[in-house]
Amino acid sequence: MHKTWNKAFHKRKLWRSVSKPGKLVYYMQPLIEHLFDTWMQPLPFPTLLKFIYSWVLIFFIMIPMLYPLLVLLSYYGIFQYAAEEHFGLKTPEKWDLLGAAARLWHFEVTNRKYLLFVSMYIDRYRVVLTAISSTVDYMRMALWFVFN
Repeated sequence: MHKTWNKAFHKRKLWRSVSKPGKLVYYMQPLIEHLFDTWMQPLPFPTLLKFIYSWVLIFFIMIPMLYPLLVLLSYYGIFQYAAEEHFGLKTPEKWDLLGAAARLWHFEVTNRKYLLFVSMYIDRYRVVLTAISSTVDYMRMALWFVFN
């Protein structure tokens, strides 16, 4: 007689009847618990670093999905280059990957007023983000002192 209560859920017979979203939720539980534990760390670990850590972790989780897309785009770029250079074929404007990459590579803001405007907006949002994260840290510290 097997003791099924000691087996992990993904090794039981019931596992075959679980839907794909259910399996995804089952396998994502350790990650969510890890992120929750990270966000509940005590105060010396600032909120801004928690945001950065969370986004880096999410990026590394997304790599298996992003890598095939990157490979597909690079092969399409090679195909487009060969088609334009050797066969004289022109790709439509919507499908012009090399032209879009060249425009993005050579982009610059020529108007000095707009350049100052953009840098001021970046500074403004950097200050707002820092203020919000500091506020969250100080609120957590105050609540920690009140309830402990």
